[in-house]
Amino acid sequence: MKQLLFVLFCAICIISMSHLTTYTNASFHDVEISNFVMKACGNFEQTDENCQAKKWDKSHLTLIDQTTIKGTVCAPQKLSMTLQNVGDSMTHSEWMWEFHKLASDQMPLQDGHILEKGSIRPVLQNESTIVTTAKAKTKGIYAFKIYYPKGFSSSAQPFFWSKHMPLSHCEEKAS
Repeated sequence: MKQLLFVLFCAICIISMSHLTTYTNASFHDVEISNFVMKACGNFEQTDENCQAKKWDKSHLTLIDQTTIKGTVCAPQKLSMTLQNVGDSMTHSEWMWEFHKLASDQMPLQDGHILEKGSIRPVLQNESTIVTTAKAKTKGIYAFKIYYPKGFSSSAQPFFWSKHMPLSHCEEKAS
């Protein structure tokens, strides 16, 4: 019996000593090196986790000029609009635009076939920018649709329209 107790005592001592002197990964996983990609926005203080603006930068674009068309005009035609920033300088708000071919010029204008989309480059306070498209290739009624940035609070609708621009086919007369 004494021999059995002595063997049991030695086995317990050996097992205990082996646990105290060797590494164990039973309770945690030790990682010495870790590789991962971290995405950072250009202006992380003003954006959320998806790099979208948290709040509006107080920029305010208004339409001050656009292509005016009178009578019959030959297509294709370059059409443009001029927008002026009457608010603060654009820092992080994103103003988007679409170019539509409309079914009619009935007010209020209704969405048509979108021919082109884009974003407006940053515009400083009291400066203007011109957006031009050459997508008007057939007769019809065209207009620009400008979307306010996220957080813009001065309008009931999230967009505004330019005036409509009708294009008609023309026939050149032989001389």
